[in-house]
Amino acid sequence: MAEYNVSCFFYTRWVQESQITQTEFAIVGVLNGLTILPAVVLNALVLISIWRAPAFHIPAMVLLGNLALSDFAVGIIAQPAILIWSTLEFYVNEWPETYCRSAVAFGLTSSMFGGVSLLSVTSIAIDRFLALQLHLRYQTIVNMKRTVYICVVIWVISFSILAIWYFIGITAYNILTNSFILACVGIVFFSYFRIYKILRKHQIQIHAQEMNFSTNSSNDSASETTERSLNIKQYKKSVVNSLLVYFTFVICCTPCFCALTYFEITRDSYLSPKLVKISTSLVLVNSGINPVIYCWKMKELRTAVMQTLESIQDWLGRKKIKTTCERRTSLTTVVEF
Repeated sequence: MAEYNVSCFFYTRWVQESQITQTEFAIVGVLNGLTILPAVVLNALVLISIWRAPAFHIPAMVLLGNLALSDFAVGIIAQPAILIWSTLEFYVNEWPETYCRSAVAFGLTSSMFGGVSLLSVTSIAIDRFLALQLHLRYQTIVNMKRTVYICVVIWVISFSILAIWYFIGITAYNILTNSFILACVGIVFFSYFRIYKILRKHQIQIHAQEMNFSTNSSNDSASETTERSLNIKQYKKSVVNSLLVYFTFVICCTPCFCALTYFEITRDSYLSPKLVKISTSLVLVNSGINPVIYCWKMKELRTAVMQTLESIQDWLGRKKIKTTCERRTSLTTVVEF
């Protein structure tokens, strides 16, 4: 047990009663070490591709970009923070203040970016529901200005919840966070359930119309029904993509939710730190998985990312040629002199 005497919230008891082991450190290190690079690079490519392509300047892609921004921040800030925190736990007696700062930094950043990711996933589900429910009114009600405003509000809300942890205490934070997670999961479940019911109703109507047109042929009506069927098919594809992101997020976040609930109920300072470190690492791993899902399931975005990579390679190539020419010019000048 570590002889840690600096007051550092609940981390004091955690490190005193359950200092990290080599096995736990290896798990945390592997989970985060393998996904830091994908989280940073792939999410950066997704953000640049969305920004470069005017076709992606739509509400649905802005919400996706907000999720990618949160995942990028996780890769560049939160994942290094948990690695630093876990490493310093071995040297807690030599650098007690530094350990405390790193632990608090990780707690704040992971909470904030986790909140943004959860709200972004929830917003994407609501957006898909509104696109189906509002139909022709969707573009007038859900516009770019309102979507950007929602993204800003998401970050403000996440920062506010984070402030509760820092200023009021871990108990209030855990209760609010778990309630917050349950509410978002409930909203997402309701949205996709309603989407399923509406799509099923539309498919039944389209099938009935197709049967009617087969007996009473009308080219205009048939083409209209075909177009409607294609639109629904395209919409279903976008829903499946967002559902895949949602289920991946739930799978990664459920262990962390259970770990925080266990700690709040039992106040066990021996098992809870172990559960929280590993389960939080799973949440952070999700940031490296999401861009893989986007590029796998969304052909247009995958193409845009490839074009962004080609542009970066061309820019690096031109820069290398320019640098080589400058060096040769400099060398020639020296020789002539």
